[in-house]
Amino acid sequence: MTKKDYNYVAAVEKAITQKYGRSAAQDFRGEWHPVKEKEYLAQLKTANLKSHQRCRRVSFDTRTCPVCKTYSFSGKDDLYMNRFVCCRRCYIDFVEGSEEQWKKGWRPSWDEVAASLTRRKNNG
Repeated sequence: MTKKDYNYVAAVEKAITQKYGRSAAQDFRGEWHPVKEKEYLAQLKTANLKSHQRCRRVSFDTRTCPVCKTYSFSGKDDLYMNRFVCCRRCYIDFVEGSEEQWKKGWRPSWDEVAASLTRRKNNG
């Protein structure tokens, strides 16, 4: 069908409207306006930022724990970096037993981290 049959198109639109309602056969651009465009662009920007942050957290290029700032050569830390965004030692010191609190955003103060680093250094 190279030439459009406008009567057929109209009949199909009418059938869709009767079965599913007027909004199903309506062109989406008919209700689009500048305010919706701005809202959409803001949502798109937020989604891109979240995606970028998620990619940065999972990246193996950055092997530094964001909690204790210790660089890790250990493959054991990969699991904890992916799941909790911290090294294995920070998981043991701060996350283990309080995973729900950690997932909600709680992080230790720098004084707590410093005390943990001192303990690690003294215990070997």
